[in-house]
Amino acid sequence: MQQDTEQTSLANNHSHVPVIRDWGHRLVDGQVLEYPSLYGCTKCNETSLTLWQSNDDVFIDHTTCGGATKCFGCKAKSIQLNAGDAKGSIISGGVTQKQDDAELAFYRDARKQGVQPESTKRAAVEKALEASEVLNKPYDGGSMPKAQFINEKTVEVMKEVGAV
Repeated sequence: MQQDTEQTSLANNHSHVPVIRDWGHRLVDGQVLEYPSLYGCTKCNETSLTLWQSNDDVFIDHTTCGGATKCFGCKAKSIQLNAGDAKGSIISGGVTQKQDDAELAFYRDARKQGVQPESTKRAAVEKALEASEVLNKPYDGGSMPKAQFINEKTVEVMKEVGAV
């Protein structure tokens, strides 16, 4: 019988294990600061406006954390996760699918005009279109000099040699 009484008194008279149940806000020097406004116990349903103090309670005041001396918990709250290369919209080389589709559409349009660029990249297609204007005929990257070297002078030489 005495053992039951001891267990009951231990159950009712435990050291509270505090947890913050609610946060409040206050304005200090033009900044809104957050503070714990209601504490609860993880062992029972009791709540308090002030923190329970006991010999075995360990409480860290996170209001003093800051700068390079942040505790792990405060550092973890500020972690930002990024999908990085696992992101579905990124394909090889950091190019988005939308950018790649636009480049390929530009290349297809040039091919429809009879122009054969050196590659599917936008810069190569633009150079091939410029070379086509100078040549007055579609540029062919497979049989002609590089598009960047096609100008009035090289067109004259190509005509003399019979390449155009």
